[in-house]
Amino acid sequence: MNIRDIKTKAKSVLVNRSNIIVVFIFISVVTTIINYISETLGVMIPFLSLLLSIIMLPFSHGNIVTALKAVNEQGDEISVEHEGLAGLKRFKELFFTYFLQTAFLMVIMLLICLVLFLIAKLVIDESVFSNLGMLFSQAGIYTNDVTAYLQDPAFIQAAASISGIVVLGLTVMVVVGVMYTLIFALTPYVLEKNKIYGVKAMSYSAHLMKGYKGTLFVLYLSYLGWYILTIVITAVVQVFLPIPLVIEILMSALSVYLFSAELQTSVAVLFEEINLENNNV
Repeated sequence: MNIRDIKTKAKSVLVNRSNIIVVFIFISVVTTIINYISETLGVMIPFLSLLLSIIMLPFSHGNIVTALKAVNEQGDEISVEHEGLAGLKRFKELFFTYFLQTAFLMVIMLLICLVLFLIAKLVIDESVFSNLGMLFSQAGIYTNDVTAYLQDPAFIQAAASISGIVVLGLTVMVVVGVMYTLIFALTPYVLEKNKIYGVKAMSYSAHLMKGYKGTLFVLYLSYLGWYILTIVITAVVQVFLPIPLVIEILMSALSVYLFSAELQTSVAVLFEEINLENNNV
């Protein structure tokens, strides 16, 4: 099944199904509000913010349940009370798999940072790090004058020395992040459909995605225009209504209406096709 067929199938199951869109919007808005609260708490109580973020990991699973039911012609059964709150109601069942998938990515990123740091220590003169340390210790001097900090000759020299490592690091992290996302993208669907959990769910997702990572990447990319449009509309509204939480809620609801509900359903269509093909082998 090509990208056009996948998107056509997704659109067909969402037509005249306002209850499905409502569930997607509900999950998106609640997630946005919780994330906003978490970010606000992060300024004052970082540990509590981290704890809240971890607890909320399975909440979006309602999107998976909703998309799979929609694709399997069970759209009439979908409601906020059931699918919308599935992530909370089934927290104990879902949490470990979601936590594991997130934790593995964090560990990989930390290892990349460690390797890059070691490379930097080997190829960059020690005096650069000494200058950076001195600049950070004196950062308070420039608290009210960022321009002076950026124009400091020591900062300019240090930035020039480490810029190559920084660019390399960011590039590697982006590539690894994208590949990780594609390889394990179907983990929540495997969890829901096949009732496989933890590392086994991730392993099965990696197995299913062999030969389909490019397809999924192009599918994601095909919605980039809608994502940019959402940002533009939100930016315009922000000029007249500069309230951060309201803007974030608006963007989350608008993105669902314009593209993310269809994208989520399209991934479910792709999963069902790959899973069926794998079962028939």
